[in-house]
Amino acid sequence: MSHIIANRLFKPSVSRKFLRHTNVRLFTTYQPYPFLSVDHILKNPHSAYGVCRGLNESSSCHKENKIFFHDKEVMKNVCDAMTGGFSRGGLKFELSYKGLAIHYKNVSAHLPSLPDGSQVQSLAMSSLPTREKDWVVAVKLSGSRLSLCRPFGSCKWIDIKNAPGTINPMSSLMFSQKDKKFYIPSLGGNYLCYLKDKQEKLDFMDLKFDDLPASMYEEVAKLSSYSRTDHLVESPTGQLFLVKWYGEDSELWSYSDKDDENEEPILEHVTKKFMVFRAGEQSGYFDKTMIYTEDIGDLCIFLGHSQAFCVPAKSSPGLKPNCIYFVGRNFGVYDLTTKTCTTFQTYEEDEDEYPVKRIEFPYWPTPASL
Repeated sequence: MSHIIANRLFKPSVSRKFLRHTNVRLFTTYQPYPFLSVDHILKNPHSAYGVCRGLNESSSCHKENKIFFHDKEVMKNVCDAMTGGFSRGGLKFELSYKGLAIHYKNVSAHLPSLPDGSQVQSLAMSSLPTREKDWVVAVKLSGSRLSLCRPFGSCKWIDIKNAPGTINPMSSLMFSQKDKKFYIPSLGGNYLCYLKDKQEKLDFMDLKFDDLPASMYEEVAKLSSYSRTDHLVESPTGQLFLVKWYGEDSELWSYSDKDDENEEPILEHVTKKFMVFRAGEQSGYFDKTMIYTEDIGDLCIFLGHSQAFCVPAKSSPGLKPNCIYFVGRNFGVYDLTTKTCTTFQTYEEDEDEYPVKRIEFPYWPTPASL
């Protein structure tokens, strides 16, 4: 699914030559290799660009790390790198009161207006934009609503009536190139809801989760107090992964000025952990078997406001294999090998720390291959 995205980036042989002969400006607005800046921050957290607080071990197999930015320009460029690192293929989205517009090369699709008050939470496409009548754009809206549109077909929104109360309101929508289906996890996470062909109602796929390793029992018990969203992602070879994203609320203090009397408590949601399950074959009554894994090989998974996706780490300089890059209410990187969750924080003297966040739509363009 993601090979189109990989092809948009410079090949490794080109990037090695570039790095040998060019002084890379890591923290400028234009970054030909955007993830190099993220990689530099992760490897050099005590540099002049960031201040790192030490590792905080919450269990024997779970570590947390916070990197603080006291330079707002550097923080902005790192955020831009993470949200725009794969947007150089010409795929653009415009969301306004007139509706949603999608542009790609010589194709521009203007979709009908959505109902008043609608908030697009996730978007997926059956392929990169094409003028074919069967090209489908699907959006998940606030209130667990799901709608489809064929921009060069009927060009009208079709509401999926059995979506509300069924799909997870905070999980992302995706399209599987291998299965030719739109997927989104159910509210409880033990079913996959899907749409295929020209159907206008959700069907359901029952999931069987294999037993976790005994070493995970203590850690899983601690996760019961966290919130969770589920995200399905497909590798370039068609392998499906289900990613569980865990977080909790943390009380912080907001300052209107330097007077302590104006302190106001606020709650910020903080990412704590991820768990990844690889989809296996059908098992008896169950449509798919989900197998816990801590090894996705050379792949990197990206989670955000749009469709989750993954690409090989070698597709772009600076990407780290077996890691999850996440943006939105938090920015950071989760290393599946070491189980270390690194989150990016803003920091100013005499003020509290805050998670770096960016909530506009979309965080990055939805990758989809023909």
